[in-house]
Amino acid sequence: MPSNNTINKNFDEQEFKILKEIDEGKNREDIYKKYGYSSIRTMDAFFRRRGFIIKNGKYIKRDEYRSKMLDQISGGIPFRAQMIADKFKKDGVLANPADIAKTFGFKDYSEMNTYMRNNNMFYNSSTKTYEPRIVKQVNPLSELAGRDAKVELAKQLIDKDANTDDSNKYYSLLNFLYENKERLIELCTPALSDNTPQRYLIPGSKKVKSIYLSKGLSAIIDDFSHSKNITIREMVEGAVIEYLIKYGYRSEIEILLSQK
Repeated sequence: MPSNNTINKNFDEQEFKILKEIDEGKNREDIYKKYGYSSIRTMDAFFRRRGFIIKNGKYIKRDEYRSKMLDQISGGIPFRAQMIADKFKKDGVLANPADIAKTFGFKDYSEMNTYMRNNNMFYNSSTKTYEPRIVKQVNPLSELAGRDAKVELAKQLIDKDANTDDSNKYYSLLNFLYENKERLIELCTPALSDNTPQRYLIPGSKKVKSIYLSKGLSAIIDDFSHSKNITIREMVEGAVIEYLIKYGYRSEIEILLSQK
């Protein structure tokens, strides 16, 4: 009678060979008889006992799969969104967005695309799949401090010019404006500006706030969102933050943005 060590060794070899054949492109249906199983179910049961689960016709270690899911959750990408991205990647140039949308319970591709954008996933035409957008990490508090410093400098220049004679009046302020002429042109002619909208990384959990907007304003928001590749949530958060700063809530915003 073979020892337990011999049995385990045989099982290890069988596991290795079956996994190798599946990785080479063979289906479970084509190989279960080769290894003496009466059906696919009995072969599946063998792998389950050895700590595997079945995903997309392949055997995957349960612990590895769990770790992958935890990484996705910690990265802020919902499992459903990740599955959609994986489907696009798997199908490649043959991917049918309308069919994929229906498969994952959306009424059409537009609804699915909105869902993906709201979860920070955007279609990459080069890789033929959805990928998370890498947001440039900026320090909003440093930017606010920089703005304050420039405003304070302008005030000092105005005060300085007020105490000079008429022939040199406003010289310092005009010189300051000349040094910042590119920015001044952008402010005076917004249509010429190609600036990327500011995105704020706001800590904390999310809470639903439902509002009603006019159809005209809603249409403009949708157009801006698509043209600037920014989600409506990011637009609203950024606009509210800058509005609150402008009207006296700077300290509260600084506290919010400084939280980890």
